[in-house]
Amino acid sequence: RLFYRIFLMPKPIEVNGRPTRRKMNDDHRRVSSIHYNESKSNKKQRTCFTNEYQGWKVPSDGYRIPIITEDLNAEQFYHNYIKQRRPVVLRYDKLPKEFHRLEEWKKSNLHLRKLAGQESVVVERRCNKNDSFGKGRKELNMKFGDFLRNFVEKGDDSHYLTTQDVQADPETGRPDLIAPFMKALKNDFPFRPQLMGHLIPSNINLWMGSSNGASSGLHHDYHDNLYIVLRGEKRFRLYSPHDAESMYTRGILERIHPNGRINHEGETTTAYGADVKAHMAAQAAQAQAEAENNLMKAEQAVADGLPGSEEALEKAEARLEETMEAMLDAEFSDEDESSKGDDDEDELKEDNDDAIEKFDGEQRIVDKTVCNPNNFSRIEPHLLPSLDDDNNKIKEVLRAEYPKFLQAKSAICHIKEGDMLYLPASWFHEVTSFRSKGGHLALNYWFHPPDAIDCFNDPYSTKFWEQDYEQRMENGEEDTDVK
Repeated sequence: RLFYRIFLMPKPIEVNGRPTRRKMNDDHRRVSSIHYNESKSNKKQRTCFTNEYQGWKVPSDGYRIPIITEDLNAEQFYHNYIKQRRPVVLRYDKLPKEFHRLEEWKKSNLHLRKLAGQESVVVERRCNKNDSFGKGRKELNMKFGDFLRNFVEKGDDSHYLTTQDVQADPETGRPDLIAPFMKALKNDFPFRPQLMGHLIPSNINLWMGSSNGASSGLHHDYHDNLYIVLRGEKRFRLYSPHDAESMYTRGILERIHPNGRINHEGETTTAYGADVKAHMAAQAAQAQAEAENNLMKAEQAVADGLPGSEEALEKAEARLEETMEAMLDAEFSDEDESSKGDDDEDELKEDNDDAIEKFDGEQRIVDKTVCNPNNFSRIEPHLLPSLDDDNNKIKEVLRAEYPKFLQAKSAICHIKEGDMLYLPASWFHEVTSFRSKGGHLALNYWFHPPDAIDCFNDPYSTKFWEQDYEQRMENGEEDTDVK
């Protein structure tokens, strides 16, 4: 239980964006000093940024992401794309068999309304048609059936169903894999698609709206993404983690791991996405369990009168004491961090007032879509160069305000109904949605990013996420009847 309480998953609290100025060295690892002025205190701070990304890079600006139509097994897909950290679009005549129930989602809203119409959802509302979604500026609480009836089916383009807040286990603090709304739909999709092999899911979401040409804003996510379009079309503009410094993120870049996983200042994780303290606590708990097991064996050996058993027992006792000390260190470290965090609570609340909205006299804290999150670019969508023509006026603005962005190499893909996009963790992307008769609809999986990328059967350097997922299955969270 300890390592769940010590931030099993990173829980960043992003504050309003700060203007940044970056100075790049030409070193192989691209270490740079970043200066910025903090809006509240106006104090200058400095951090070192290290880009260790070793994955695939976009070869030329405007590169078209390949579309594959041949069937690949999980191991082939892993070595060709996941291991390479390379985006790809999969296009088949029909969705794979394990997704056959999603065919009902494509036809109409009847099936979705029957299963989840009475479930509560959080819907994002943008200010105007030129604004982008994903910034958490305004959110509304409503029944999913009301969202379908009042917005999607009326062609409204100002509301969008995106990621939902998940609940946490009261005993362990472990966040659920899917939100309560998605639990009503869970028998329609597999929790672990066969194509993704041994990657372990972090979250599963439904994306739905009726806008035509609305932008998600330029941003990166923290997990590997399998994105399945079920209605409408999506256009993705992509940039690799190699070009992260050119994206002008609101958060301060601290480190990019070899697999591309981005850490912003104050959000340090391992390459596979676990909070460092949680990782250490998990290792300490595993070491203690092993020490306890060895002690039991040593005690039995003494009882059996085996030669050398007394000495082995002393060593086992000493080892158990060491592991218990390590557990205590992890726990006290967590308490120190919690006490330190309390001092900043008022400032964080003030910075994120827009991310708190009252419903029926109560407050719901928005965890996932805080205002102006760290992983979003400060470059507004209307400043992104057109894909169809060469707009010199926009380039002049970019050259003056965001000059490095013009050096970044973009990749483009158009995803149609039934297509699947694989997007590795921390690839920057802007998504433009185009509706069909029933709006636009997509299902996406986020997977913890693999860091032992040479090994298909064991893609993580520790058993951290594997053990977490096994405990979920023991608790019945993955109990579905998908065949």
